[in-house]
Amino acid sequence: MRPKILVVDDDEATRKMIKTALTHDDFAVVCAGTAAGAIEAISREEPDVVLLDLMLPDGDGVDVCREVHRYSDVSIIMVTARRDLTDRLAGLDAGADDYVTKPLSMGELVARVRSLIRRRKMRDEEEASEIRWRGVTLRPSERIVLVEDRQAKLNDVETGVLRALIEAEGEILSPRQIADRVWDEGEGDPMVLNTHIANIRAKLEDDPASPRHLVSDDGGFRIA
Repeated sequence: MRPKILVVDDDEATRKMIKTALTHDDFAVVCAGTAAGAIEAISREEPDVVLLDLMLPDGDGVDVCREVHRYSDVSIIMVTARRDLTDRLAGLDAGADDYVTKPLSMGELVARVRSLIRRRKMRDEEEASEIRWRGVTLRPSERIVLVEDRQAKLNDVETGVLRALIEAEGEILSPRQIADRVWDEGEGDPMVLNTHIANIRAKLEDDPASPRHLVSDDGGFRIA
């Protein structure tokens, strides 16, 4: 069965352009033009990945992302024309896996979608097992991390980042090494990675400002 992509954008020409590129790459594509339409389509169509515009006529893509993740683990790529870094990273803080900026490169967009689909397939095929290092336990197939008496839900990219660090067994990994293990080689965005690291810390640590589990060391990161 072909992976299904939901394209959410209020501009019809943009929707058609993205749909053409994704269909040519053998994805099944459905579209919505509003926040309400996006929420309804996610429930009805159960897409594998959502390309979600940040600015919609009846709401904000960040709010849609938060709402959808209350009941769905669908992978979301935020699409934004905003140049302000705070706005661009807001979607990641709301649980999105990635973001791309307009004007869009169709080649880059398709590559990002492929990368997310690959990670989801690996997760879905994986046995329900645990990997551990020190006090951190990750259940990749469930996208759950357990630390001491707490557990937290992760998104696909957060799961990949944490898995790379746990499997390194305390070795320091540079941002480039982490990105190459999570994304297809050369596709990782340092800003995206740093935001996911911050979000993982918020879920792991009692005090993210003074992390005890996911620590920075010599310009890289490790699980302590």
